Amino acid sequence: MKNYYDILGVNENSSADEIKKAYRKLSKQYHPDVNPNGEEKFKDITEAYEILGDETKKTDYDNRRRNPFGSFNMDDFFGGFANNKPHMKAPDKVISLDITAIESFFGVNKVLEFNSFDCCTTCDGNGGERKVCGICNGSGIIIQQFGSGMFVQRIQTQCGHCRGEGSVISKRCNTCHGTGLKNIAEKISVSIPKNVDDGDFMRVAGKGDYNVRARTKGDVILKIVMIKTDGYEKIGKDLILSKRLSPIEVLSNEQIEITHPEGNLKIKLPDTFDSEKPLRVPNKGYKYADGNGDFYIKVYVTKPNLNNPEVIQKLENLLENTKNITN
Repeated sequence: MKNYYDILGVNENSSADEIKKAYRKLSKQYHPDVNPNGEEKFKDITEAYEILGDETKKTDYDNRRRNPFGSFNMDDFFGGFANNKPHMKAPDKVISLDITAIESFFGVNKVLEFNSFDCCTTCDGNGGERKVCGICNGSGIIIQQFGSGMFVQRIQTQCGHCRGEGSVISKRCNTCHGTGLKNIAEKISVSIPKNVDDGDFMRVAGKGDYNVRARTKGDVILKIVMIKTDGYEKIGKDLILSKRLSPIEVLSNEQIEITHPEGNLKIKLPDTFDSEKPLRVPNKGYKYADGNGDFYIKVYVTKPNLNNPEVIQKLENLLENTKNITN
């Protein structure tokens, strides 16, 4: 039995939040898009989090670890000897999913459309008519013997002619041309939870590509990609807004109205205004169990259009009002 705690670098007493943080860190480090050599490690990490991240599965896993023989099944035991071919899992299909800061704030339902491979119904995924492999005689394995006398070694390897399947195609399927696959347009609806962040991963079971050797479909792994839209972005627990104001707006207004996901906010401008220092609204960021983030407004002052008579008039009025105040 795999030790999922060791895989994630946590222990049985780790909190759900600690387990999630460990998973996020490791999944970003070993994801195949980032680390070409991390595919197997990434699969183990994902598998570990699927168990430890679910309270019911985690409890069952802990019970089996403490009593590994409690759920021993004799049929499964002897069935393993009856079948030389180990159970295969179809590879996962990774799809990048763009999420905005506002969608992450509330959570969102997404409908995804993508191309996928399914089992060819004409040949039932066999690729056509098949016959027993003449090299391995249907076993899918080749046994080679080296040495003699007391130093004989027998090595068992997968048959290269039939790729371990025990049979080869004698007549190709006209529909799939021997691949055993057909291209389909897949459409799935997924519920994205609130607070998802850049680099997070979600699994949709059984919606990936069909694998001929595994005789099943793999899973879809959604890789969350946070995108900046309408000036909003997510940084950790904080919601950030980039806001452009003209000098007239800055000088003539004591407060500005800002659009926030939960409703408009009126923000008082400080007497001494520094555009390099963002305005902060406490506890108006993302909501987490261990505390809320903040809402930051980055104000950028833009040069007004001095060729616009209306803008020139506003500047003149502003200067006149300033003179009256100073006098």
